[in-house]
Amino acid sequence: MEERVSKQSIRSKYLGYRDNLSFSERKAKSREIWSRLKQLECYKKADVVLVYMDYRSEVMTTGLVEELLLEESGKKVYAPKVEGLDIFFYEIKELNDLKPGYQGIREPEINPLTMFSEKEYSEHNCLVLVPGAVFDRELFRMGYGKGFYDRFIHKYNNIIKIGLSFSCQIAKEIPIEAHDKKMDYIITENTVFRV
Repeated sequence: MEERVSKQSIRSKYLGYRDNLSFSERKAKSREIWSRLKQLECYKKADVVLVYMDYRSEVMTTGLVEELLLEESGKKVYAPKVEGLDIFFYEIKELNDLKPGYQGIREPEINPLTMFSEKEYSEHNCLVLVPGAVFDRELFRMGYGKGFYDRFIHKYNNIIKIGLSFSCQIAKEIPIEAHDKKMDYIITENTVFRV
């Protein structure tokens, strides 16, 4: 029980730091993060990008998603939808494909024909952009406590995992459990942490 309390207090502390950033700071820092992301070799090679749609004070992704959808790179873009205790990703062609869903977060429609599956995973270079409350220099992540991304990452174990974080969300160390998976990269506005 004590571990749970301490996890929650760590989460609250770092979310507080993130919430204290002004909109213009978040916007400028998010653009810097996108710029670093685009320089990664794994991003350049990826033909499937699983994104998240920013919520509250998260690293913004809407502009990045817009760019991805407009550019001629041929990258397929998938956005997440919460279904019960899990998230599933569905391909989107434009931002209008998203409607407010779980907790008001913009989500795609459920459509078996556009769902990310083992087939895409096995046939393409895929990466997933992962939000979080806190990250550390050892590349561990603490989410919001629901485990959506943890379960998804366990299913697609070798997918390239890139945590997007403001530098104020990087802790020296966070409590981890046996099932916790490291990110392959964590990108802040100042640096890229990598395996």
